[in-house]
Amino acid sequence: MIWEYSTYYNVSERISGLLHKISNEIIKRCKAKININDMLNDDVERCMQDLKDSIECGGQWRAIYQKTEKLIEKNKKKTDRKWNVSNNSIFAQIDAFVQRCTERQRFQLA
Repeated sequence: MIWEYSTYYNVSERISGLLHKISNEIIKRCKAKININDMLNDDVERCMQDLKDSIECGGQWRAIYQKTEKLIEKNKKKTDRKWNVSNNSIFAQIDAFVQRCTERQRFQLA
């Protein structure tokens, strides 16, 4: 919707930048929730839940993006602009963060 109606974010580079910032904010908030001291102080269940929530959040962000991308593709007849956004640039950092959370979960279970 922002891409469709905004006069500033209707350019691929600008909307990509915004989506990248959203990814970074998600990572920042998830990191703030994960408390390593919980892990060190034997509150493993809480830490595991925080890791699980972070992994799920990253997956939900991707799902929302993909759903939006499909809607834009479906409705592209309404505009002459093309959705030309690189998924790799938007999700590279969040994918790496989710991977680290997954690895930390495995470490805790070992």
